[in-house]
Amino acid sequence: MSTQTCLYCKETLKGRSDKKFCNAQCKSAYHNQAESTSEAFIRSVNKQLRANRSALKKACPQGKATVRKDFLKTLGMDFKHLTHTWKSTGGNLYYFCYDYGYTPSVDPEKVVIIQHQNYMQ
Repeated sequence: MSTQTCLYCKETLKGRSDKKFCNAQCKSAYHNQAESTSEAFIRSVNKQLRANRSALKKACPQGKATVRKDFLKTLGMDFKHLTHTWKSTGGNLYYFCYDYGYTPSVDPEKVVIIQHQNYMQ
């Protein structure tokens, strides 16, 4: 019979042949460690998406606004992270972060921010 060890602390296991952990603490620590490494990237992306939405919301309290890109960056905006895009009937491509979106302005240093509307499906 082979000797089995705890998957977390590597101590020799006693008891059932299919036992994987020596106690509940090792089992919990093992699964928390595995979860934290696999979900770290997702958490960081979600954190940035929330920061982007917050920046867009602060810059656009009335539903539509034109602001400088630098101003959004000071509020924590990262233009690489977005949730979806929407193309208007006029051909403008809007980059959305949840319910707030932006499109490049005529001035390359600025963007036009809008809030999502029901017709934007």
